[in-house]
Amino acid sequence: MTHRTSSLGRYEVRLLLWLHEQCGRQIDVPVPTGEFGLQQNKPALGVAALIEALQERGLVRIQEDGERPPPDAELTTAGLAQADQLVAELGNPDAIKRYTENALIAWAYEENRSGRHPRLKEFFIAEHASFHGRVLGQGVVEGSARYLQRVGLLTLVGEAIEARAGLTERGRHCATEGGSDVSTYVAREPAPGTITFGPVTGNVNVLYGTIETFNQQTGLNLDPEQIDQLMRADRDLRSDAEPARPSPQTRTLATRIRDQLASAPNSAAAQALLQTIGPTLTRLLGG
Repeated sequence: MTHRTSSLGRYEVRLLLWLHEQCGRQIDVPVPTGEFGLQQNKPALGVAALIEALQERGLVRIQEDGERPPPDAELTTAGLAQADQLVAELGNPDAIKRYTENALIAWAYEENRSGRHPRLKEFFIAEHASFHGRVLGQGVVEGSARYLQRVGLLTLVGEAIEARAGLTERGRHCATEGGSDVSTYVAREPAPGTITFGPVTGNVNVLYGTIETFNQQTGLNLDPEQIDQLMRADRDLRSDAEPARPSPQTRTLATRIRDQLASAPNSAAAQALLQTIGPTLTRLLGG
């Protein structure tokens, strides 16, 4: 989205797109706007205020005819270009996906900062759920949420739309210092190794899932953010030419997680997790 687009409210965008359709995608064609108010359940004065806001941005021109509000309006050259761009982005799956990812991070940050971990379905009642005036689809939101979980920015506890959403440490950093764009942040700050369970062959049950699934299966209390912390410490250890010893806090955390895993039942989940994180613990603990 352009900076100008991001400054427009939901109904301002809707009005701009409605004018774009009504005028046949041409400039300087006056369009009566009363019908827009009826469609959107907006009073005449409310529609007039939207038109004035668009005129202040140079996107429309008001036709002063002395009649009662709302007035007729026509697109300017800038308004036509802006509307053309909005229409193109509405038909672009990549633009929708990118917007949804950014919107979910911004929404989760605001909610978590207030001490809440809302269900994903609550996203749809927030202003963030509107892309160029249109409410995002459930499939797009769920898919983007799963992607954000996969790259270590979002935590989801529960299934699909009922899952409770929270930001990881990386997610909070993305929201506050990542330039408000997930794809740019992920490209610049690749996610540390994630913990997932793949298929395990042999006379054992096959288990797929996340740290949360492992905790449910074993009764342990491993924290995904603490696992990410260990992975970052391990990455720093391996990337430094003259690596320093891990901090006492990191070693304490690594020791506690190692002890928890050592006491876990000998399950497929435990084996998979030990294979993934075992080398990291060994490097951090020096043995």
